[in-house]
Amino acid sequence: MNQVLESLRQQSMLFADLPETVRVPGHGDHPAIDALPLEEASIDDLELALQALDHKIAAARQQALVLQRLRDQARIRGGVDSNTLGAIFGREA
Repeated sequence: MNQVLESLRQQSMLFADLPETVRVPGHGDHPAIDALPLEEASIDDLELALQALDHKIAAARQQALVLQRLRDQARIRGGVDSNTLGAIFGREA
């Protein structure tokens, strides 16, 4: 266990879920780093990792919204739990 991370985790509950590593996307002429140990990460590395996570969260949120709309439209068309989307929307294609 990393002593720096363990110390941070013990100092505050705010740090209880700190990951061991972060993924830093490539930028400029710097390659992506898939598992940079957190204690080796710079503030810039954290910023880039946060930006990448924010993009993933936004994409996942958008996908969830469109799936919810699709589910709602399927129910409006009379679909029930075990009906497939192909059966519900296939006759419209």
